[in-house]
Amino acid sequence: MSNRKHRDNQEICARKVRELAQTGVNKHCFECNQPGVTYIDITVGCFVCTSCSGMLRGLNPPHRVKSISMTTFSQQEVEFLQNHGSEVGRRTWLCTFDPKTDGCFDARDTQKLKEFLQDKYERKKWHFSKSKMRRDTDTPWGPGVQAIPAPHGPAQNQPPPGHPLNPTNRPTRTLSQSQLSIWDRAPAVSPADCRTEVFTARPGVMSSGIGPQNHPSSFPALPRPSASSTFKNRLLLKTLRSTIKR
Repeated sequence: MSNRKHRDNQEICARKVRELAQTGVNKHCFECNQPGVTYIDITVGCFVCTSCSGMLRGLNPPHRVKSISMTTFSQQEVEFLQNHGSEVGRRTWLCTFDPKTDGCFDARDTQKLKEFLQDKYERKKWHFSKSKMRRDTDTPWGPGVQAIPAPHGPAQNQPPPGHPLNPTNRPTRTLSQSQLSIWDRAPAVSPADCRTEVFTARPGVMSSGIGPQNHPSSFPALPRPSASSTFKNRLLLKTLRSTIKR
């Protein structure tokens, strides 16, 4: 039962391939443009004649070709042919081919045909990628136009233009002449010097970043004892001692 189903699938795939071979430009050989195709170039998904199929096998690397009437095809191969075909192959491998500049040759000249196939597949002379490269030369970043070098270092982490954190968008403020003179007169004091002055300065003098300034002390100063008060204290002490002895 499974073998019969497998044969049925092969017949369905073969019928689809034959239908594709009779559709549009697929009826002519993709290489020499002769009517009547008998082989399929599985490598590029195009339809070719018997003569060209032999030359395609001799390329480096060789193309994989299959006979339409004497071989079977898988479902993946049928889908590949449906998505490609000779028209897609022409846009891919002959994208930049111009008969006026590249010239034409007689398909009966096997040597010329062989050289044509080598240029077409081995050297990819007219491949779509060549056309893309030509279009890139017309872009601003093509050859001859030097691109702006990317920033290096911390500048790479800067916010984009227009971002609120971008330093270029911050408003700048200029200092007046009087403000500049104040900044010029102010000595530079390090934080370590400020901490040292806090602990070593006298109570009545506190240091600041600009210089020493006199501030009133929060505690009143104690009066210094005079000579008369010292004498009175001694006399009072003697009187108390004599009173205690009595």
